This record gives sequence, structure tokens and C-alpha cells, in this order.
Amino acid sequence: MENTTSEIRSFNRFYTSYLDILNQRYLDSNYSLTEVRIIYEIGESKTITAQKLSEILSLDKGYLSRILKRFLKENIIAKVLSTSDKRTLNIELTALGNELLKAFNEKVDNQLENKIEKLNYTEKLELVNSMHVVKNLLSDNKLVHSDIKYRHEITPGDIGYIIYLHGMLYDKESNFSNEFEKYVIKTFYDFLEHYTPEKDRLWMAEYNNKIIGCVAIQHKTKEEAQLRWFLLDPAFRGLGIGKKLLTDALDFCQDKKFKNIFLLTTSMQNKALEMYKMAGFTLTESIEINQWGKNFRDERYDLKLNA
Repeated sequence: MENTTSEIRSFNRFYTSYLDILNQRYLDSNYSLTEVRIIYEIGESKTITAQKLSEILSLDKGYLSRILKRFLKENIIAKVLSTSDKRTLNIELTALGNELLKAFNEKVDNQLENKIEKLNYTEKLELVNSMHVVKNLLSDNKLVHSDIKYRHEITPGDIGYIIYLHGMLYDKESNFSNEFEKYVIKTFYDFLEHYTPEKDRLWMAEYNNKIIGCVAIQHKTKEEAQLRWFLLDPAFRGLGIGKKLLTDALDFCQDKKFKNIFLLTTSMQNKALEMYKMAGFTLTESIEINQWGKNFRDERYDLKLNA
């Protein structure tokens, strides 16, 4: 814990210095960072109450009141009666206030573009993704299903990253040896070697442009296909992502008129097994084996589809 708090404090010192937000004249203006932030929040909301501003920015009401009085005197803001409640006064930016906000936004954008211009595309993407992670971990906002994006177009790097996810997650959850990752590599080689867009498909779930889940359908014959690589990062379970991936895969099979879908798994994959059974898969084969450094039952499940 001491190391964690120390690292956070170190980052805070770096970041506040990096963004030059300790300067009382923020952005070379006559305003502090807090005052510029208040102008920004009013502009973003179009119209807002002092109470709401205080809550959003966690500002003392007396301190906020003094700043708002100054803004009124300088004609940056105006107070108007609420259309829904005549007892409430809302705060809005004046034309001068909007001009000031526009100038601040342009200056900040230029400063940040200059600071990150030395970064390449991948580094910029990693920077933004890391900021999303920090924001989500430290905020009260919980991840929702709408934050997840889905696609099935295979792009460079997808397969390699999915293989990495398999190796990492199966090591942590099942304690499989490196031989398991070798097996996954071989199966993907076979998939790509015989890949036919009309009969095969790989679905990916993404969060912040990173793959966090996947499933695939690989055709075996004209009437039979295999469901493969059904995986979801534990941090994203419980949001219905796995259910959507599995449903999309089975809908694809129905559309392509496959009559039988099978999958190969182990008796250790309890969460996935629950979903397979709920989708209608039934156990058709189970053999005790020792593989990838573990003893388990190697199992096959089948699902008959309506013609």
C-alpha cells in the first residue's frame, strides 16, 4: 500500500507540473485553473445552478460564490430564471464568456498537441487508453455494456493478441503450462490457413480499443462447424458480453445453415460450461487426460440446429 500511494503521489507531482496547472495565471490568463474550470463547466452545461457547480467541482459554496460574483461583474456570466422553476436562478455564459471559453479551449488544444507531437500513433493510442483506465478505476461510474464495441473484421495484430490473452488468462485461471499456448497457436494457424469469410468468423469485443473477449466459428464440413476460442477477460464478466458473443456466433451458424455445432473444452472451464449448457449444448464425450501440466476431463459438447 505504501508503494502504491507513493507512486500515485509521484505521478501527481509529475502531471501537475507537466500540464503547468500550478501557475496562478493559468494559460497565461488572468484566471486560475479553478476559475477556468468553472467557466468550462458552465459552457458545457449551457445552463447550470451554483449548487450543481459546487457538487461537480467539489468546491466550497462560499468560495464558489465569490468567484461567480467576480464573473458577474466582468460580464462573463449571467443569471437567468429557470424555465421549469421560477424560484431557481441558473447561470449561463454571456457572449464574452463564450469567447473566453473558446480561446481557452484553443490554447489548451494547441498546448497538448505540441506536448504529444513527438509520440507516434501507437504511443498516442496507449496514452489515451491508459487515461481511460485511470479514469474508470478511480471514478464511481461503473462500466456498462454500451462501453463495449464489437466487430468481426480481422485486422493485423488481432490473432496475436488473442493468443496472448489465452496464454495469460489460462495460466492465471487454470494454471496451464506453456504447452497450452503452443496448442492455441497451432489452432489459429489452422483457422487462418483454411479461413473462408462465407463460412468462418471471429468476433471480438473491445474496450478502449483493446480486445477483451472473443469467440469464433470454424467450418469443418458443409453441415458442421466448431465453436472455438470463447474467452472473456474476468474484469468484464457479468455485463452480458459473453452472452452476446455466443449468441452472435450461433446466429451466424443458423444463417449459414449448419446442422451441428460442436466445441472442445475441459471440465475446468466452469463459467463457460454454464453458458454452453444454457445455449443448448449437450455433453457427448468426456475423457480423463493429463495435459498442459494438469489432470482434467477433455470434453466435447454438441448442439443440433434446426434445418
